[in-house]
Amino acid sequence: MNVGIYVRVSTLQQTTDNQKLELYEVCERNDWTVVEEYNETVSGTKGESDRDELKRMLTDASRRKFDKLVVWSVDRLGRNMKHLVTVLSQMKDLDVDIYSYKQGIDTSTTMGSSFFYMVGIFAELENNMRSERQKIGIRRALESGAKFGRKSKLSKSVLTQIHSLREQGQSMRQISKELDISVATVHKGCSEKVVENRQCSTA
Repeated sequence: MNVGIYVRVSTLQQTTDNQKLELYEVCERNDWTVVEEYNETVSGTKGESDRDELKRMLTDASRRKFDKLVVWSVDRLGRNMKHLVTVLSQMKDLDVDIYSYKQGIDTSTTMGSSFFYMVGIFAELENNMRSERQKIGIRRALESGAKFGRKSKLSKSVLTQIHSLREQGQSMRQISKELDISVATVHKGCSEKVVENRQCSTA
């Protein structure tokens, strides 16, 4: 049987090597011939239009380049139920089956096809729960005084210099060049000084 292998990771810091190693071993044990490999680094929450390798795989499937698609896990095809069902439906219409190694599911059987949908639901639920835990963690960190994003260039020393240079009559752009900060930062510094001592004009 001719098969295609589809592997995916979400970020450049991850690798598909382990997925491929296990899937090639599965194919060898089952005497399946790998005719094409689809390797993608993109979030599974992205739709088909943003996933070039997924599109290429579906095109090859429509041309009957392979009879079965082998994936490491169902969530490699999609991290939400909508995308997962869309891909599965397209593959079913093309009469191409899907084998998921991690779940041991093969859509060539009625039971396997049903389980595929069920696992997809739980994969989406797990993803939503993870996202919610992250939001709760960030909210608690903020409540504890943690700060996110870039560190502000507006230290007490810089604010003092901005105020002093403005008193000397220098323009925002001149101060920006002298202190090597953006004009926007100078404006922000003046605004903060206005709040603190009402002396730094933003005119």
